[in-house]
Amino acid sequence: MGVGYQASALHRISYMVVDENAPYTTEPPPGSPPFPPGTRYMKDPLQLRSPAIVGIISWRDKLAIKYADQLGELLSWDEESEFSESEDAAVSGDVLLRYVAAVTEESGSKGIIDLVGRRKPPRDELHRAFDSADKRGFTGRFPQLLLGSQYWLPFQRNMIIEEPDWQGRTNRFGSTYRLEDQVRELRTMIREADPSTSEWTVHREVPDQILDAAWQASETIARICAVATSRRLPFWTTG
Repeated sequence: MGVGYQASALHRISYMVVDENAPYTTEPPPGSPPFPPGTRYMKDPLQLRSPAIVGIISWRDKLAIKYADQLGELLSWDEESEFSESEDAAVSGDVLLRYVAAVTEESGSKGIIDLVGRRKPPRDELHRAFDSADKRGFTGRFPQLLLGSQYWLPFQRNMIIEEPDWQGRTNRFGSTYRLEDQVRELRTMIREADPSTSEWTVHREVPDQILDAAWQASETIARICAVATSRRLPFWTTG
């Protein structure tokens, strides 16, 4: 199981279409894993839908006008681009990367050094660290990583826009460029605290230690985010 990261125009996002009235069966397909009794299995093939280019452009242009003064630039990218590059990061590593960011915001370099050799913290410690990061808000060191954005758009200002998306659902939209900077800064701090972490590439199994797992997840995010900034495209995650 992984968290997906993708550099692409937003019309490349696909949504599963759920039709409550579509025909279904309660008999699981052969070879499927066990699910709770009463689970419904759709008879028709899975349907996917993507947002229309014209809808995305209209939404983006309204956002650009509303936030023109704060951004200090024209919010724009090639929404007609069919380019797409994506990669998954392990869920556990993705969570631990943000945990390392939260601890570093809280305690600086001492906090990250204290994590050397440690394994995954208990759930209540994760919640404590993330709750503290939420309270710090944009005064923290790594807001693009910690304040719950699912989408990062190609603008330079270190800010997060909270607005309805093209479906009318409230979302947070950060900056691809500042996310790239903050991930790079955190990776430098991890490597300086424990140089052996850089051995854990995306092609190896998920490590047990906090900094190793965080480094592995950061490899994926750093690489795909760099693609997004180089092509001036949005960067988004399924996480």
